[in-house]
Parts: sequence; C-alpha cells; structure tokens
Amino acid sequence: MKKGISLIALIITIIVIIILAAITINGVSGILERSRYAKFCADLDAVQEAVNQAYGTAVLEEAKKAGEKRNSEEIYRELAGGMEREYKNKILYQMTNEEALGMKLPTYGTSRWYLDVQTGEVYILSGFEYNGKLYTGKSDVENGGQEVSYAKLHQCITVDVPDGSIPVIYQGKNWVIADINSHWYDYRESVRQWANIITVKESVRNEYLSKPAGTVITNDEFENDVIGMFVYIPRYAYQITTHLHDGGNVAGNIDIVFINQQNQDYTGKVYSENYPDTTDIGTATGKMNDFVVHPAFTDNAANGGWEHDINGIWVAKFEPSSSTTALVEDTSTEDVTVVGEGKISTNIGYQYGWTQNANDATEYITVRPNVTSWRNMDVANIAKKASMMPEKHGLTNSNIHMMKSSEWGAVAYLTQSQYGNKNLYNNSYCEGDGNYYSTLTGMAGSTKDDTTNDGYKKEKTYYEDGSIQIKYERSTKMFYPYDHINGYHASTTDNIYGIYDLSGAAMEYVAAYLDISTGFYYAGAFPNTYEKNVYKASGGDESNSNDNYEANSHRFGDAIYETSKNGNTSYGSWNADTSDFLYRSYPALTRGGDFADGASMGVFYFRYNSGNRDTFVPGFRIVLVL
Repeated sequence: MKKGISLIALIITIIVIIILAAITINGVSGILERSRYAKFCADLDAVQEAVNQAYGTAVLEEAKKAGEKRNSEEIYRELAGGMEREYKNKILYQMTNEEALGMKLPTYGTSRWYLDVQTGEVYILSGFEYNGKLYTGKSDVENGGQEVSYAKLHQCITVDVPDGSIPVIYQGKNWVIADINSHWYDYRESVRQWANIITVKESVRNEYLSKPAGTVITNDEFENDVIGMFVYIPRYAYQITTHLHDGGNVAGNIDIVFINQQNQDYTGKVYSENYPDTTDIGTATGKMNDFVVHPAFTDNAANGGWEHDINGIWVAKFEPSSSTTALVEDTSTEDVTVVGEGKISTNIGYQYGWTQNANDATEYITVRPNVTSWRNMDVANIAKKASMMPEKHGLTNSNIHMMKSSEWGAVAYLTQSQYGNKNLYNNSYCEGDGNYYSTLTGMAGSTKDDTTNDGYKKEKTYYEDGSIQIKYERSTKMFYPYDHINGYHASTTDNIYGIYDLSGAAMEYVAAYLDISTGFYYAGAFPNTYEKNVYKASGGDESNSNDNYEANSHRFGDAIYETSKNGNTSYGSWNADTSDFLYRSYPALTRGGDFADGASMGVFYFRYNSGNRDTFVPGFRIVLVL
C-alpha cells in the first residue's frame, strides 16, 4: 500500500513555505531599502561637495576682482539661484542654478534641494524617509533622522470626500486617481501635500468614478474631461505670535494646530472658541494670548462659521472660469507674433472671459488651469452661478457657494503658517490688449512681487518646458504654468498640491459686505447667515473706511484686522498688501489684488468695491462644504 502525505503534514509544509517566502521577501525589501538609503546619503554628500567646490571657486574668482568684495552669504545666494524659504528657523534658498553648481541635482519625487546661505549646508525638502525616520540634511543622517509624525499629525485631520468627486495625486507629469487609504495627503511641514480632488464632465463621470486607484489621467483627458479642482483646508486652531494688528513690509507668524470637531489635537488638548472682545488683547507683545479655533470651521455662523461644525472646507484650486472657455492653438496675428507651439484660452482680451447671463444654464462655473478667469459678474450672479455647481459637477451631497471672507482667512492663515508657502508669488500673467486685460489661471510671474501693466503685447514665445515669454510695449516678462517647477511658487504649498491665484490674477469678490443703513443692493443674494460675512458699520460715519475698520476689531480669522495696521492705506496689511476697508459707497469686499498691483497684492490684501460687474473687473472663488 502506497503511503501519501497526510493533510496535517501538507498544512505544515504550506505554512513553512509561507514563512520562508515572507522572510525572503522581507529580506529583499530590507536590502532594497538600505540600498536606497545608502544612495541618498551618497547623493547628499555629492551635492554638499559640489557646493563646497563651487563656493571655493567663487571665492577665488572674487579675490581676483579689484575693489568689490562680496561676503559668503551673497556668493552662496547667487550659487543657489532660487527663492527663499524658512525651515526650522533657518533661511534657505532653493538650488536651481545647476550650471553654477557644476552638477545635475539628484531627483527625489517632488522634493527639492535648498542651501543655507549662512552655513553652506544643503538640505532636501520634503526629505527622504527610511525606516520610519525623515532625513532632510547631514545632521539628520548623523543623528539618526527625525521622528516621522505622520500618524500623530493626521490623527485629528478628517478629510470628507464629496460624493461624485475623484481624489487625485500627482505623479511624474500626470494626475493619478488616488488610493484614499494610502497617504493620499500629507500635511506635514516638510511635505505639504494637501488633499486634492477633481470633478469631470457628466458624459464621462460614471467612467471616471469606476476607474481603480493608480489610473493615470493623460494630459488630453485632463484638458478635455476635468471641469473642477478643489484643495482641502482641514479644521485647525491658530495663534498669531508676532505683528498682531500691525501691518507693514513684514508678515507676522502664525502657528497652526490641526484639531477634530471636539476641538482636540492629537494629545487630547482642547482649544477654545471663546474669542476675546477685541484683538487688542495681547498686542502689547504683538501676539495673541492663546490659540483659538478658526471660526470658519465652527457652527457660529454670525462669527464666520457654517450652519454646523465641519471637519474642513474644499477650496477652488484656481480662480473659476466659464464652461464656454476652451484652449485653442495660439497663432500669430497682425499685432502679435507667436513663436513656438502652445495653446491659449478663448475669451482673451475685450471679452474678459465671461458672459453676464446667469439664467443661461448651459454656461456654468469650472475650475481649471491655463484658462481665462471668469470676471466682471456682479455679486448676485456669482452667487447664483455657484448654486448651480452641485448639479453641474455631480457633487450631490455638497453645498457650493461663493467664498466668504472668513474662509479666505482660513486659507491665508494656513498658507502663512509652518504648513504653507510664506513666500507666495504673484500671478502677474496678463494678455495685454491696450485698455483691456485678461488673466490666465494658475500662472506665476518670475519674482515674488512681479507685476504686469505694460501695454499691448507684441510677441509671445512658448518654450518646451511650458514657460511663456511675452514682450509688451514697455517690458519683457517670463511666466510659468501651475505644473512648472517655477510655477509652484504661486501655490500655497510651494508645490503642485496647493491653491493658486490667491495673490494676483484677478482680484476676487468674497461673500462679505458692510451693513449700511441704506442697505447693500446685493445682500439678498445670500439668504442664509452662514453663506456670508456681514461687517458692522461705524456708529459715527459710515463713509469713513477706517472707522468701519475699527468697528470690526472683534473679528477673528478673516485676515483683516488681525493682520493689518489700519483700514485706509495701500500698504497697511502684512507683506505691504493693500488695506482699504469698506464704506458706504463701496460696501462689497474684494481680496487678493490683481496682476497689476505688484507688492501690494497678496493673501492679506483687502479692498472695497461696489458689488457691481464693472468696477476693477473682479473675479471670485468657490468653496465646497459637506
């Protein structure tokens, strides 16, 4: 009789095979991880050595010059070539000048190389993760890395995904459908990967909603199918620690703590919603006495909140555009020479990119890059068009509304905090046509305070990397799209995951107005308290903007009184942004400034307006709440 293997023996054999396989896989995985870490350390050493060599060469060349001598910080800054960024109390400069460095910088995802111009040390931000630790520089390697605080930081961040939307991440040169259970977002200071979603046209919506995670959205699909992009701002508490109610050329510091709906951080500490009677409390030291919950996330509608407590808000990634706006091949005309191949938005120039008929249901709001902002609508029509968006975008369980001033403040404060881009660049892009100008969404100028108001455009050059050069009558300017490495500077995260067009492009109407005795003509556009911010008028003279400004000293979170010195000067807010508050003749509020405002535009810009369609040609922004 032949003896066969028993069932028990078979089971034991299978278990042993599984264990051996697991050991082998883990062993190989560990070897690969160690190899990646070794390569990172070698790359870090190579970049540091290149800096040391290039710096030594620069010093020798400087020594040969007669007369002028520069200090090491100036030489390092020139060697880096990029923009400034604060990191752990250090001032770093992005390394973009590979020619001066004498090497091509190694690539690590979306991380970028920076140089400390005080010490000559190199850093890579967002860093390299290995064995649960984060490495951003040589000191991290020497000290065993930084503790990765992803789990702690995100314990109190809840991202509510709207029905009908598609979570996405950016990989390589494309947006990819995200696995929401696998680090879809990462709000850590060193990463700044804020959550992003898209919406698509109704004709392809079911197809997209059924696509699995990891599906790449091609450039053609993105251009033809995507009609909306939104970025998530999680619920948080904040504390202004410098320059409270003190505007000027500098900006104050804002500390942020992410919290849950019980106002607890990851340690269980509870933060207060009891705001002092005035922000003057604490100004003797230039700071708020303690953290407070940002009012935009609370159920206190009269103070800037919603009808119920919320985990966060979804904010339009770009200034809105019209669904009738399309991208077409850009060609030379009688007045403008076009060099290279590129696409330009329709509705450029005299049309400003809009129509005014809010009752035309075939034209609806979209949120897309590289197209003309939808401008010159009055406040009532903006509110009406916003209310049509849930149906058009398939967001059936969402409230979509015109952004409030308190919600603008929520974005501005996160941007100015340790989790955002404190050196936000202007979108100064302008299609100049004499007396008529149009913006393009998601663009960045070549400097932080860049401005464009130089007459007719004469020549336009498209480059292979996506950048655009425009020669105007009186100047030549370079511009960068949102997905270009230089375009990231105009994002609230200094990478592709943030919000664009907050500084420059078109100034933006927000759902906020002065409660004047004669009544704001468009107040009826916002029937619910939670859809608007109503500012108190001075009991003395409603026509005095600074008196009205002082009458609202009790306001928190809207980036007005807390972040400015007074209410009627062009440079009274943080970063020298405009601070012109509301008064009787101009009771509607605009934010951000436009492409021609230069240093005075920014996230702390606020200015009066009429609420009508023609004054200063404002645009607007959209917010989604669950």
